[in-house]
Amino acid sequence: MAVDSRTPRPREAPARPRTNRTLGRALVRWTTTTDHKVVGNLYLTTAFCFFLFAGLLAMLMRAELARPGLQLVTSHQYNQLFTVHGTIMMLLFATPLFAGFADAIMPLQIGAPDVAFPRLNALSYWLYLFGGLMVVGGFLTPGGAAAFGWFAYAPLNGPVFSPGTGGDLWTMGLVLSGVSTTLGAVNFITTILCLRAPGMTMFRMPIFTWNVLFTSILVLPAFPVLTMLSAVVWAHHMFATGAVLLPFFSLMSFLIAVPTGVKFFNWIGTMTKGSLSFETPMLWSCGFLVTFLLGGLSGVLIASPPLDFHLTDSYFIVAHLHYVLFGTVVFAMFGGFYFWWPKLTGRMLDERLGRMHFWTLFVGFQTTFLVQHWLGEQGMPRRYADYLAADGFTLLNTISSLGAFLLGLSTLPFLYNVWHTRRHGRVAHQDDPWGYGRSLEWATSSPPPRHNFHALPRIRSESPAFDLHHPDISRHDQRHTQ
Repeated sequence: MAVDSRTPRPREAPARPRTNRTLGRALVRWTTTTDHKVVGNLYLTTAFCFFLFAGLLAMLMRAELARPGLQLVTSHQYNQLFTVHGTIMMLLFATPLFAGFADAIMPLQIGAPDVAFPRLNALSYWLYLFGGLMVVGGFLTPGGAAAFGWFAYAPLNGPVFSPGTGGDLWTMGLVLSGVSTTLGAVNFITTILCLRAPGMTMFRMPIFTWNVLFTSILVLPAFPVLTMLSAVVWAHHMFATGAVLLPFFSLMSFLIAVPTGVKFFNWIGTMTKGSLSFETPMLWSCGFLVTFLLGGLSGVLIASPPLDFHLTDSYFIVAHLHYVLFGTVVFAMFGGFYFWWPKLTGRMLDERLGRMHFWTLFVGFQTTFLVQHWLGEQGMPRRYADYLAADGFTLLNTISSLGAFLLGLSTLPFLYNVWHTRRHGRVAHQDDPWGYGRSLEWATSSPPPRHNFHALPRIRSESPAFDLHHPDISRHDQRHTQ
């Protein structure tokens, strides 16, 4: 029987788009993973998203303060903004950011295949995520989010400011986040003490791993109430009440500058005798030094009770707080991102965009907060949503708000850099694309395999990656030392 060639053949079913399937597999992998690198990336991504959200809240506050009078929000809404902004920046961004870098980098630096308790590590992240969402979810409740300040002490937490549903969510969310931090600290301490590779003695560990260890040790008995010397300097927040022993707490507050000064001399001495190259990570390191130094100097001023009587609860305190915290956490975060990005992703971030990002953020930050020292000296109180035109605060507030908008816009080059790098970035072909890495994470592929190392190099100094990549120089140095 002849077949009519004109008879249409049955069409094959069109191939399903693979986008949904790929996304579904990625979601399953992310939600069920126990790989410390993936968990670390989840921590970093989530903390950065909270950072962006808190930045939007800050820009809204600065838009309100740019001119006298209430333009955009009510006083109660303004209280919600600075409460959630401060809470996120301190407890949902800075603290989990530390956990993210520790998760992603620390096991690599000590030659461990993973953290000591991988499932506990994953649980810590999910507790943090849901706790943070509870805090932010207060905005969706009828009474709004918590409005008693991120510090939550009297009188703002009194009966006049009834906590309500938003306050309850704030409290329970921070409880979950605090449990997450404590569990993470247990995991990090156990990993460092028990899973170091052969030859990785305690005094061969990188300084970052030492930082993770001691921060985790402080977390266990102290988080979130007391930390190191802060156990004896907390009362400088209460000088104006007259209810604390001024000479003792003033002396203790001055003494906090001693270890900080030692650190600065150490850093400057290292840079002076070092061979510097100013790629983007080094720019962020220098920006950190400048900003943190200025914040520390203003901290010495307000450790003096007579000066603190005048400056307490003013915008001078706001400026000091942001110079110390933003200057350390945010500058260090971006320095870590640019430095370890090729190790975590296998691609290099664009240097030109990185420099643009740094300078716009640096200028925006200085413009925002430098003038707030003068606002505080002139008497502008913090936590106020409004001021009078006759107060004389308008010009400096306008400059500060313009700086805040530039600070917000500075994030756009970084976000574009991340998106562009993912598609078109230069591949990091080498284990150490920077060419000068010393610690052990630069002795494995970029990104590392599931259990970090196909074969561990011999660890015979505090610079195992350098020994691996430059054996002739290492042997010469060892003979010279002997």
